[in-house]
Amino acid sequence: MKKKLPLIFLIIYSSIMILSGLGDSALQLDEGVDTFVSTTILKYGIPHHSDGINHTMDFADIYDGLFVYRTWVPYYLQTVSISLLGQNTLAARLPFALAGIAAVVALYFFSIKLMQNRMTAFFAAFFLASSVPALLYFRTARYIGLPILLTVLLLYFYLDIYEKKKWNPLAFIISAVLLFHTMYVEFAGVILGILIHFLLNRKQISPEHLKTVLKTGAIIAVFTLPWLIAILPVFSKISEFYTTSSRHVDTTAWRDLKHLSGFLFQANNFIFPLVLVPFFWSERLKKYRPQTSILWICIITILALSCLHSIPLQQYIAAGFPLFFILLALIVVEGLPGKLWMKSALAGLLIFSNILHVGPLFPFKPLIDANQKIFKANAFLHYTYNTFMREVRFSSSYYDYWTQIFHTYQGPLDRVIKFFKDHGKPGDSCYIDNERDSLSYYTGMRLLHHKDILDGQIPDWIILRGEHRFLEKDPSPVGAKLKNIIRSFPYQETRLTGPINRINNSYDIQLHLFQSPVSTDKILIYRLDPEFRRNL
Repeated sequence: MKKKLPLIFLIIYSSIMILSGLGDSALQLDEGVDTFVSTTILKYGIPHHSDGINHTMDFADIYDGLFVYRTWVPYYLQTVSISLLGQNTLAARLPFALAGIAAVVALYFFSIKLMQNRMTAFFAAFFLASSVPALLYFRTARYIGLPILLTVLLLYFYLDIYEKKKWNPLAFIISAVLLFHTMYVEFAGVILGILIHFLLNRKQISPEHLKTVLKTGAIIAVFTLPWLIAILPVFSKISEFYTTSSRHVDTTAWRDLKHLSGFLFQANNFIFPLVLVPFFWSERLKKYRPQTSILWICIITILALSCLHSIPLQQYIAAGFPLFFILLALIVVEGLPGKLWMKSALAGLLIFSNILHVGPLFPFKPLIDANQKIFKANAFLHYTYNTFMREVRFSSSYYDYWTQIFHTYQGPLDRVIKFFKDHGKPGDSCYIDNERDSLSYYTGMRLLHHKDILDGQIPDWIILRGEHRFLEKDPSPVGAKLKNIIRSFPYQETRLTGPINRINNSYDIQLHLFQSPVSTDKILIYRLDPEFRRNL
């Protein structure tokens, strides 16, 4: 029983951290989009871009409405939850939250298997359960937290190949296929790392196991390559969409290097202080190189392949989080001499503060600030300057996270949804300038797109709380059309007090709000006169 206490604590602790207030705030932009796709499964049995009333991500529709932009495992998990619990926030997020708790448990057992040390395993799992970026991903109604669990499982079953007993690859195959059909780029990064490690250590593997490896690879290929071939036409559409819709997409020859620097900056600030890397050249940690090699190799391959993405968002390297935390735990437990209280103090410093993360970067702030002109040369340098100056500061995201747990978060979309539960009805046509899919999930309204407005459709409701909030100053064609519609037809204006934010909140820790935004701004809601609509 004594040996089980750390595991029991981790389960209770991670459950509190992940499940507390899970359904408090409405689904934000990306959550709404992915959850909408999941609801189409309830109607058609497979994911679609449209449910017959609303539609989403039309830029990636290449198969007459069949949704293949992303792989399907997360959508089916979410669909099961919604079918059992109903169409609400908790149901949309719960499967990913439960996967987060499972990831903490899986990391504990994987670390024991890899490092043969229960204390290292406990600290690795505790770091994951205390990592605010990871917690935000687990609490998000999207795929982004699932690779953390599946990467740990895949590596756990990979280690079996080095044991003397007969290797049954079934669990490895299932984990690999599930990871691919959750997030194929992170799958590629992890599999490439495993392949490199396998080739470097093949002499340690029995001839019988080596023969099984070829069959295993062939089976995985059967369940993954056809999908990859099917979605190839989507890639050009995705690239075109993001290049034209976001100014942060880099198309220069230096793109991959810029992306790598972005990933390393985020990993250093929120996951693993890179200043600690030299510890692995110390005498105390040299003996662990055979065990840590698989971790380092997979981290490098995950980082390398993640550079293929259009924008270096931290979510794309989430598969590397548990690997970083094992390395961090190893430093805490074995890297420094000292008693348990000293190791615990170091772990507390890493969890409760970012001193070791951003402290080494502080000397560069005045130097960079004094040379602002250099960073105004182009958009990339300007964005780099703003990000560096904003993120290099002492803070405690762990403390901020607990603040959110004890104080229910309510964003601008929460206020809009509450309004429409009292005043709207399913089937009403509505235009909202941001988070369209999230609103349709809660209200059942028919949400209009920019194109619908430009084509002259007259919505029952118009909600301005984001990019078109200030119509008088809006030079866009959609803004001009909205102004004309509101002036030409009998709309009644309602003003809700709320911030003018594009999204209700963000799961990216650099943008996430831990407290409800307070503002005297007004969200504008226009309702078309019902009598006029009946006669229209």
